[in-house]
Amino acid sequence: MRRVAPAVVLAAALVLAACQADEQPVVETAEVVRAEVVQTVAASARLAPRAMATAVAPFGAEVEDILVADGDVVSAGDPLLRLAGDPIEGRIARAEEALAAAEELGDLAAGAGVDLAPTLGAFRSQLDTTLPGLIGTLEQQAQATSSALGAAIAGVTDTAAAGDELADALAAAVEDVDPDDLADLADAAELAGVDGVDVDALLAAQEALAAAPVGPDVDGVLGNLIEAQQAADAAQRQLAGTRAQFAEASRQLAAAEQDLSASTDATEAAQRAAVEAQVAQAEQALQAAEAQLEERTVVAPIGGTVEFIRDGGGGAGGGLDALGGLGDLGGLADGLGGLGDLGDLAPPANAGGGGARAGALEVGTAVSAGEPLVRVYDLGRFTAELEVDELDVVEVALGQEVTLAIDALPALDVRGTVERVALAPTRDATGGSLYAVGVALDGAPDPELRIGLTAAAEIEVRRLDGDLVVPTSALLRRGGQEVVYRVEDGVAREVPVTVAAIGDIDAAVEGDLEVGDEVVTLGVELIEDGDELPG
Repeated sequence: MRRVAPAVVLAAALVLAACQADEQPVVETAEVVRAEVVQTVAASARLAPRAMATAVAPFGAEVEDILVADGDVVSAGDPLLRLAGDPIEGRIARAEEALAAAEELGDLAAGAGVDLAPTLGAFRSQLDTTLPGLIGTLEQQAQATSSALGAAIAGVTDTAAAGDELADALAAAVEDVDPDDLADLADAAELAGVDGVDVDALLAAQEALAAAPVGPDVDGVLGNLIEAQQAADAAQRQLAGTRAQFAEASRQLAAAEQDLSASTDATEAAQRAAVEAQVAQAEQALQAAEAQLEERTVVAPIGGTVEFIRDGGGGAGGGLDALGGLGDLGGLADGLGGLGDLGDLAPPANAGGGGARAGALEVGTAVSAGEPLVRVYDLGRFTAELEVDELDVVEVALGQEVTLAIDALPALDVRGTVERVALAPTRDATGGSLYAVGVALDGAPDPELRIGLTAAAEIEVRRLDGDLVVPTSALLRRGGQEVVYRVEDGVAREVPVTVAAIGDIDAAVEGDLEVGDEVVTLGVELIEDGDELPG
């Protein structure tokens, strides 16, 4: 939006006075030329440092030592002041005790698990060592008995004369079958959880063999031998079943042993994880307390010039907020199984002081956690904060050149570049919107510059080499259109134009004009199309 310059208003007033004096408008003209036009946007400005940062108290305490003075130039990380640390050593000691208790609890927990797998494995190993051999021995004995009986039957059927030989064979067979072995078989079967072996039948067969007469009663002997052989065969089959059942029971016992071992491993892993978490929490508490000890020295957050804050604003947040977000240490007690209240490892809010501090910062001054203590200004470069009207901000863009006229230093030539244009506005006193525009000043700052100095800024928004340039005073808005009045044979002719760029003095336009045409520049508001102009 083009503003009407005061010179134009004054010229209009002079023309009006002249018209009232002799009833003829006084006009002046100028030629249309080719020239460069620079369009600018005006705004108010205020100087600011390129960067500023505030050092705050990390915890509540008293100031023990002040290491710098106002106006000192420091680098980032340089010490500014030191806080008293008596309460911190106590918190470190409690944190170390908590860590030791957590590690001791971990040792106890690691040895508290009861692992039944070794006991179960030993029992299974004992069974595997004893029963298969016993069953094998009984099988061999039953096989020998069956073979002897078979031979005896064959001998009886062949000839009764083989009695002596049969008696010897029977005696040998009976002698091979040990009743104690049969009893061991019954005990082993019962231990393995399988059906019992019919020991009575085997004993009966043995007794029958011992009592069998050798002699003329061949049929009776033969019948007894056949029954004994059948009993021996049944014992063999039963032993085979016993072996199969024992193999299955052994397999199930091994599976149970493996499951129990896996369960024990999982339990131990869970215990280890819990212990490791507890130790980590205790270590975190100790690190927090040690970090506080390191933070006794307040350091410069950036490099620059120091200025102490005269009136503290009270704590900006105490306790754990000053520890850089380490979390709630008070909640660690639940996870450590009653190791004590770790909440006191964090400094109390406002410890060593409370409320807003008034006056200068001195040794012995009590400060609160989070209280601002020192500001550091980077004066190596300055910026300017501009307030641009809503009608002009649409012309402002990044990288545009800016010229500043410092109110307190009018002779100082200060220039810069637009580096930021705000998206959201603020309101000015008339209800319109003002937009913040950030400008980075060029080069090293003049020593006379101060933070907060006000200035008038001109933002160069357009620079154009115009083929048709007229004085801005020749422009008149009429009927929603910019027009100029070209002089043709002493008559004013209205010519519509489009303004391409408008500066303080000249404007680049497009329209039905040529270089060298005469346009009215003074009295343009008082003439109409077709008016004759005074000679």
